[in-house]
Amino acid sequence: MTSEWDNDRDWIYVNNLSIRTTLGESHWPTPDSEKLEQPITVSIAIPQSLRLAGITDQLPHSLHYGELAELVEKICSQKGRFQCMEHMAHDVSAACLAEFHGLDEIRIRIEKQRALLQAASAGLEVTRRRDGTHVRYDKFLIKDLQLPAIIGIHPWERLEKQIVQINLASELEKWTPASAAFDYKYLVRKVSEHVSSSSHQTVESLISAVAQEALKASPALTKRVTARVGKPSALMFAERPEVQVTRVAGDFEGAATNGSTIQVSRGPRTAAIAFGSNMGNRFLNIEKALQLLEKDGSTKILDTSFLYETDAMYVEDQARFINGACLVSTTLEPQGLLKLLKKVEADVGRTPTFRNGPRMVDLDIVLYDDLISSTRKEDGTSKETEQMDLVIPHERMQEREFVLRPLADIIPKFIHPRLNLTMQALLNNVVHSSSSSPRIRKVTPFLCSSLVQRPDAIHAPESSYLTWTAKTYIMAIINATPDSFSDGGDHFSVSAAMKFVKSLYEKQSSGETFSFADIIDIGGYSTRPGAHQVSESEEIARVVPIIRAIRNEGIKTPISIDTFRSEVAKAAIEAGADCINDVYGLTGEGIEDHRILEVTRKLGVPVILMHSRGDAGKNKVYHDVGGVLAGVRKELGRKMDRALKAGVRRWNIIADPGIGFSKSVDGNLTLVRDLRKFTAPVSSISPTRSLQACVHSVDPLSSMPVLAGASRKSFLGSVIGRENTAKDRKAASIATHTAAIQQGADIIRAHDVIETWDLVQVADKLWRSS
Repeated sequence: MTSEWDNDRDWIYVNNLSIRTTLGESHWPTPDSEKLEQPITVSIAIPQSLRLAGITDQLPHSLHYGELAELVEKICSQKGRFQCMEHMAHDVSAACLAEFHGLDEIRIRIEKQRALLQAASAGLEVTRRRDGTHVRYDKFLIKDLQLPAIIGIHPWERLEKQIVQINLASELEKWTPASAAFDYKYLVRKVSEHVSSSSHQTVESLISAVAQEALKASPALTKRVTARVGKPSALMFAERPEVQVTRVAGDFEGAATNGSTIQVSRGPRTAAIAFGSNMGNRFLNIEKALQLLEKDGSTKILDTSFLYETDAMYVEDQARFINGACLVSTTLEPQGLLKLLKKVEADVGRTPTFRNGPRMVDLDIVLYDDLISSTRKEDGTSKETEQMDLVIPHERMQEREFVLRPLADIIPKFIHPRLNLTMQALLNNVVHSSSSSPRIRKVTPFLCSSLVQRPDAIHAPESSYLTWTAKTYIMAIINATPDSFSDGGDHFSVSAAMKFVKSLYEKQSSGETFSFADIIDIGGYSTRPGAHQVSESEEIARVVPIIRAIRNEGIKTPISIDTFRSEVAKAAIEAGADCINDVYGLTGEGIEDHRILEVTRKLGVPVILMHSRGDAGKNKVYHDVGGVLAGVRKELGRKMDRALKAGVRRWNIIADPGIGFSKSVDGNLTLVRDLRKFTAPVSSISPTRSLQACVHSVDPLSSMPVLAGASRKSFLGSVIGRENTAKDRKAASIATHTAAIQQGADIIRAHDVIETWDLVQVADKLWRSS
């Protein structure tokens, strides 16, 4: 290391100080790998005049490198403090400059030996000065990357791949705490893809291509790249020949794409598309657009965000928008994808209006892999008259919360190719920078996607929808069964069920009818332990007549069908129900009905996915999965991930932890007490410039709306010490649901609806008033 510092000054070095600490991901992206200790080395170089110390032989005239090493080790060893080497170097340099007052400059090199699978280490080298002046760029280092390649001029070298050894140093602007961490794995992947598929004859050609790939990995940020390539197998009596070059972007002609048609390599690419609508049935317009997008065959939807209702931006005197985003895999180049989006807009019914005006649907490419490009010339016009303007990344996305918030739902750790900030960081900047930003609320529509196929769909009225965080919603329970645990037989007949339904409504002095319930949940199959099995036809016969009776009364309150059977769900939705409530999370568990997931996807209605382990009275131990909260999150997360990958829209999913199902008394209490953690946002990857790596990288439960249903559950009888009947647990249910609302529950599923309505009014005033 010492030979790499400049030699015109005196220096004090501490070389390769070995430390065990936590520092982001290791070479294997295992769960919680960022929490595990790993080896690093830290080297320090201090430019310091040693003339007086050399003459006097007195240490006070120099620097005590033992104390320096002790301070560095103390800072770096703090577990959980650092997620990246940049942060560690930032804090170490600041601490050293603060502690040793004679220092004006410090250089630090940090190396992670277990950062990359195919390289000896990933590293960082920075220089910091006390006065803050810029000395040189930060260097991001990859050491001894071993890759197979066809390389050489001899015939035998064209037959078999040999190992080449690559060292890289990418120079970037000074890192700050607001910047994203450097994505070493992405750089290695891009270089590896090229080297492994290349067949250069000379090392000089290979090294030039490697430098170009390194520059392209982050073109807006990398100022210069130094690359060195060696051929260990080339010479019999030498370790290896090596070639080293230093390049900047301008050294490669044709690298810029401004003012030209965008060309990308063949094969499926990943793109992020933002969409919005503020005319007609906004939800229907969006769903129709997404279905048309996939109908082409060239483009497949990989993931969807939540939906948000937002105030109009720029031109404010117009209806509110519904906005969202999706990730797609496409074989189309950017211009081809843009043409497809414009065709879809026209097919949905969009007609030209003024800029930023109302529209039936709007579809924009905001990201296309890590591409940075524009079809505009310097004067702002398109190079070709028939070519539509396309700027990637979208030039104004960083100022639009209605774009960034959906993107943060699905790709929070993706680093903006130009701005070097993650989507989450960009969103945070927008939210914190303006007190007058447009209102934005997460919403879930009650929309059946079959409506999309109707020829008169364009004239369909707006679908009803839930606005999350605005209030706590109440789901009223109707068990059309003779053997439910709490009210078996009370609502078994249509007349009894309708009597209960009508009790939920009250005529006000204004003449309007008020409802105590926001959703009515109807079930025809008891899931209590020991309940009798019911045939599919019998379950349909129990629930469908009640649904029809409610709709025949003109009642428009959304109806949920409580079932885990595909044919029951389909019949109920066709009869007038609006969503599905599945205790087995669309797995068909216990009855092997694997069609329930596909039927739900095709129906396109909201679905409540509940955690369960089969028989509600069994399998209550969670020690082997990290406790009840971690276990519920992991197990329900797998079911939710399966649903998302099957094409169920993220905005259509509501999460239910399954209180009272396969949990002990303490387990149920833990879920209620820590309910907010049940859907706390989690991403499984570090910041990255690979859009494809971001697909399904967010924990499926992150930020999901939550339904809590503790009403009359048996564990409440155990808590109050009286093994009374289910109907005697009203007060205990109210207390539990109060705690659930305080912990962020969005829907309360209850038997005692009017009492729960009273609870919700008070609880919302306490905890949702802001």
